[in-house]
Amino acid sequence: MRFLPPLNALRAFEAAARHQSLTKAAEELNVTRAAVSQQVKQLEGYLNAVLFERTGAKLSLTEDAKYYLPLLTHTFSCLSAGTAQLFERDRRDTVSLNIAQSFCAQWLIPKLADFRCHHPDIDLKVSTTSNAFPNGSMTTDIEIVNGIGHPLPHNALRLVDESWLVVAKPDYLTGKHVTLEDIVAAEKIATSGYSQGWEQWFEAQGYVGRFNKPCLQFDHSLLAIDAAIHGLGLLLVKDILVQKHLTQGSLAQLWQQKVPTEGGHFLINHQPHKASAVCFVKWLQLQLTPQE
Repeated sequence: MRFLPPLNALRAFEAAARHQSLTKAAEELNVTRAAVSQQVKQLEGYLNAVLFERTGAKLSLTEDAKYYLPLLTHTFSCLSAGTAQLFERDRRDTVSLNIAQSFCAQWLIPKLADFRCHHPDIDLKVSTTSNAFPNGSMTTDIEIVNGIGHPLPHNALRLVDESWLVVAKPDYLTGKHVTLEDIVAAEKIATSGYSQGWEQWFEAQGYVGRFNKPCLQFDHSLLAIDAAIHGLGLLLVKDILVQKHLTQGSLAQLWQQKVPTEGGHFLINHQPHKASAVCFVKWLQLQLTPQE
């Protein structure tokens, strides 16, 4: 006889373990948080094993769960992809995206494997823009713009609160505790369109004196980030654009205080009744939701 736990319990555990969050799992599966918790407990009872260590609202995986999770994720992915390939040849859908270049390169692309894994029947057609406002033509399903200084449509959804960070190559100011005076004197990098960024950052620190102005200015955040990685100076940049570099260690945050930005990345869904577009928006919001 096959030893197969209940399918719904497996799905609940896989989603909760992957997100390390009962809330996110509930949103993905379109059920209540309590239902996910009950399914996980059912699976633990069936397996006679503890899968989560719970500390308050925080979940962490046990050693058994760490082994079990990739097995389940791979199995569900294969089942989903195989089903789509065999039975949904004529039901594939495409979502067209027009996205701010930096957001696409630095944040979205590293996460797209997750979307492809869970939605293999949805194709994405991606174009990029450096505009800070929607194109208004509605030729794409979804737009994500770095909106600042321009009016946005009433249905524009702010994706996440963003903050300015001061970053640099990890060894740029090595061997010392970085002070405000160090930042005042250091060479700086700027991005066109954010010419007042450093002034606003220093004002937020309560500093109103003179400081060493940016010696390098680029017309694109991607280039400015690359310059900082190569040790050319301090960069003031939005936190969402350098998450992967901070995690990988190619950049270091030199000042712990974050300064909220005036603008932000906004999503405009021109096809709110298109199921695949709604699916992408829901996935995107889940990715941007802070972990419990």
